Amino acid sequence: MKYLSPLILVSLFTYSVGANAFDFVNLDEFPNWYQELIKQEKSVKKKSKLKIEQFNIDKKVKGKFKLMEESEGYWYYQVDIGTDVPVECHIFKEFDGPSNSLHLLIEHSLESSEAHYEKTITGQFNYALDVGLIGDTPYLLRETLYNLGDGEDRVSGILKGLVAQTNQSLQICLHNEVGYRQTFFSVFESFITAFTESEENTEFFEAIYKLSFDGIPVGYGREKYTTDNEGDVSLVNDTAFMVPVDANSMSRTDTLSISWSNPDGSLINAHEYSIDNSVLGSKFDIEVKDDVWHVGGELQGKAVNAVLEHGGWLASGFGSYVELANLMKSEEESTDFHMWISDADPTTVMDVTISKLVDNPEGNFKMKMGPIVMTYQGNENGVIERGYIEQAGSKMTLDLMYSKGEPKLP
Repeated sequence: MKYLSPLILVSLFTYSVGANAFDFVNLDEFPNWYQELIKQEKSVKKKSKLKIEQFNIDKKVKGKFKLMEESEGYWYYQVDIGTDVPVECHIFKEFDGPSNSLHLLIEHSLESSEAHYEKTITGQFNYALDVGLIGDTPYLLRETLYNLGDGEDRVSGILKGLVAQTNQSLQICLHNEVGYRQTFFSVFESFITAFTESEENTEFFEAIYKLSFDGIPVGYGREKYTTDNEGDVSLVNDTAFMVPVDANSMSRTDTLSISWSNPDGSLINAHEYSIDNSVLGSKFDIEVKDDVWHVGGELQGKAVNAVLEHGGWLASGFGSYVELANLMKSEEESTDFHMWISDADPTTVMDVTISKLVDNPEGNFKMKMGPIVMTYQGNENGVIERGYIEQAGSKMTLDLMYSKGEPKLP
């Protein structure tokens, strides 16, 4: 087990809830000519050189990239892919998070469409969502169907957006043209690969999960473990998800957690924050001072400063793997330990129980964290391959998309 899962599970259930994308709109409701327009694709054969010294990139990528704007920590390209409308790609060194940043650029692009056609948006609908991988990098796809104007003067469009976060920056590409979904993705894939092939990866273990609600892909969770010269373990855990609120809108949350652990799995300290719908939702730090756990930060704009009543050992994200590994080697049926999970209550600790399951078609382990219970299939290293939670009539699923290494010290 690991820190990613408790963080994701609690945050999702305290939250208001490429080619294989989940489409919300039934194409049968459109005229035949529009259905054919949506399905059109083409092969992008032309390539151009993408050179960005700051990221050590000097690669050939699909499409004809033209740098339109550059400022400190920001690059904007237009990409000719041989269709009527170019792809637009943005690179950010500083950003709120994948889902919130993609949302802001989509809204900006829709406003630009209003200005271009001199028509007001009269309809905006969630068209598609998807979550996937480019190599070992997760991405989010969001497509928006929109109408400008009314009656015979009405103009309809589909704005496609893709976002991925690599080691040093965030990349977002948009294509405001009906159809060419796979064409657009192939250009984005080439763009992201230029970044990932120029990166150095030092983690000894990494896992990436797709998050789905009732079969709808809504986001991902990623965790990376590295060690320092003293053997301490660092965990960088980030999540990004977009949940449909209704037919017209999405709620967005991005989180980042950085924690340090002793080799035995005990927590040293942690820093984390979340961005909810483009606003700072929470920000916390936890550390030990004079043998007492101190938590400081803010929650929904209100300051939080607390001394935890629990003064003993706390499991880190790495520590949850250690606990599970010990359980798997023992004759015991379950194990109990304490973790600090801010989404539940930043001023206290949570009791976590992991139990073995026998002859359960949904998994071989059960994890209980307060009111949240997950059944999951863990492999020989304790890594979740698939997990399920049912609460309030909804079912959330975690699916392992990518795994590298093992969750134990190298």
